[in-house]
Amino acid sequence: MAGSGGAWLTGRSLLFGSVFVVIIYAALLVGGIVMRAGAPPIADYLAFHAAGRLAAEGAAADAYDWAVLHAAHAGILGEPVPGRLGWLNPPTFFFAILPFSALPYRLGWLVWILASGVAFALAARAILPRAAAVAAALAVPPVMFTASVGQNGLLTAALLGATLALLDRRPVAAGIALGLLTVKPQFGLLFPILLAASGRWRSFLAAAATALALAAAACLAFGTEAWIAFLEASGGNAERLLANGQDVSPRILSVHAFVMRATGQEALAAALHALVALAATVVTLRLWLRRPEGPEEARAAAAIAGAFLVTPYVWGYDMPAIAMAALFLARAGLRDGFMPAERALIVLACAWPAVLVAQPHPLVGPAAWLLILVLAWRRDRAWRLAPARPSTGSA
Repeated sequence: MAGSGGAWLTGRSLLFGSVFVVIIYAALLVGGIVMRAGAPPIADYLAFHAAGRLAAEGAAADAYDWAVLHAAHAGILGEPVPGRLGWLNPPTFFFAILPFSALPYRLGWLVWILASGVAFALAARAILPRAAAVAAALAVPPVMFTASVGQNGLLTAALLGATLALLDRRPVAAGIALGLLTVKPQFGLLFPILLAASGRWRSFLAAAATALALAAAACLAFGTEAWIAFLEASGGNAERLLANGQDVSPRILSVHAFVMRATGQEALAAALHALVALAATVVTLRLWLRRPEGPEEARAAAAIAGAFLVTPYVWGYDMPAIAMAALFLARAGLRDGFMPAERALIVLACAWPAVLVAQPHPLVGPAAWLLILVLAWRRDRAWRLAPARPSTGSA
């Protein structure tokens, strides 16, 4: 391996540079939301705010009705809203958004991003407790993109990062974090397989119990009608978003979306996506079944990458999780030494999604996640080829 590069993710230059970028992000966000003259900006958070208000009024099921939600948008902004901003999340996500929808729209947006940003930073610190590392994670381009539309990608990243950071040290807490991730159910598809195959039953059971308790609480709080409306809407949303021929949005970042846009053939898109998903699952499972000998960081990074490659439903605002995968790889590099070009490739994986701002393309996400998966495999392989050493610390 190359030298340890211990100054990387610890040096003042990275800390100050990252903090400077985060300050710019914050200034742009506050300027664009609070200080903007005239009507408030229209962004994804508007759907969150409207859905939260409907839930607070006892009409959670109506949030899944496009016409009702559209009228709620107009009520918040005081004017008709063009386009179709929908509420696509399960009823459990109402718990996350309700406190912020009680605030005025602009303030709710800012506080929502601040709260999820704090959760993101805490998860990053749990992975690599160095100020420069946390600041660098907050400075990755997907963080600003997610904040600028008021989406939930920071929360998704925080829950993924916390799950994997706590997995070996506090397995029940890790399971609780994973259970909370069911507010974004498409990113939890791989984890039951990984936990069961590697014998992490305490985390598995804690995740299952948390998910069931959260679902039951949502049923009690918002009624069974909300769950029925969500399930009915999910089929239509899948048809509209994933099976709409070559009109599939370029902002959906999956192999399925890419093939659909290129060919319009749903069967081909499903087959190729399934092939990539299977390959990602096999690679990730191989790393997890090697425990405890291999590096935990490789397993964690592979699990995050695999989670995003398995689902066909990924948007640009979901990409902040790549910072968590990068931090795991960086932690291994700081401890064991970075391999040739590894640091540059980690930075590339984090910076690559920035092209979404200029030119959305479905392959941006899969390319970044495949790079992370390759880096995780490479890290594990370097460990296997190195002289015998004790197993690494928990991830």
